[in-house]
Amino acid sequence: MGAASSTATQVQSLQSRTARLREALSGCGALLAAARRSDPLPLLRDLVGDWLHAEAVEIEVPAGTGDLYSDDPLRICGPVTIGRRVIGRIEARRTWPFDEDDRALLSAIGQLIGAAFEHTTLEGLVEQYASQARANADTLDRLLAFGREVVNAAAEPITLARQIITQVPEMVGGERASVLLLPHTLDEPVLVLSNGMISTPDRAREVLENGLAGMVLRDRAPLMIDETDTDRRWLELRLSQDDTRTRCAMAAPLLSGERALGALTVTTTQSRLFNPAQLNLLELVASHVAVAIHAANLEARMQPLAGRLETMAGELEAALQAAEAGDKAALATARALAAQLRSEAEGLPQR
Repeated sequence: MGAASSTATQVQSLQSRTARLREALSGCGALLAAARRSDPLPLLRDLVGDWLHAEAVEIEVPAGTGDLYSDDPLRICGPVTIGRRVIGRIEARRTWPFDEDDRALLSAIGQLIGAAFEHTTLEGLVEQYASQARANADTLDRLLAFGREVVNAAAEPITLARQIITQVPEMVGGERASVLLLPHTLDEPVLVLSNGMISTPDRAREVLENGLAGMVLRDRAPLMIDETDTDRRWLELRLSQDDTRTRCAMAAPLLSGERALGALTVTTTQSRLFNPAQLNLLELVASHVAVAIHAANLEARMQPLAGRLETMAGELEAALQAAEAGDKAALATARALAAQLRSEAEGLPQR
């Protein structure tokens, strides 16, 4: 009778383990579903409660300072692991004691939950990389389109600046833009504001001497200000009643070789919005803008120069004809015209 009773107990225990194993395996689909959620913990707690027949379950990731093991027969604890690395802990409670089968099952559950969290993390990284790739492709498309427009841009610097301030903010994630132009073909610095208006000369000089645009020109490097309210480097505009204050700003110099042409500034009404990637993109955009402004400056200088050269050529031809006719004073006129030509040549931009 004793042997038969022991055999019956073993069979009953084996049947119980088989049933619990079958129950755990049937929940693997739910475990995979939990792994695909942004927050898998609620579903995982329900699954662990079912598998361990527990009345209360806690899953903590990271593990914190909670127990990983317990001697209390009504409380069971165990680690959540990925490989040999402990990333969290499980704690379950019920009103009757846990046994060795429960503890063995808890160890396997810890590994399964670790795999679920690893899957969630990897899926998040893949989505992040995919989103970044889409954003990079979109940025490249916009930059290519912008480059094409710059090639065919207006030939007058201020008109070009007005065109730039309408396109650049969206490309780099800002709201408004302004362009400071230095006086190469202009009589003094010109500040083209985000609304297309031109600031007063005093304001343009103030920005050049004390503002963010002037700072990036002196350093010949881009710069970002996370919070304009607490950064003394930001020179605030005098606002009208309906204007929204700038909270975050970045700027890049417009350079052509060693020559500084101006500065491009982008702002937003949100604090700490810009990041280093956006600043790098602004610097790349600024290089395109600098090429366009350099070309516009050259065009602005070449147009009047062409008229002056045509006039001087006519005067020189007349002086030579007069000199051939014996007019000695015409030789002095020709020499003076030659000196003017040399002066014009020296005034031509070098690269």
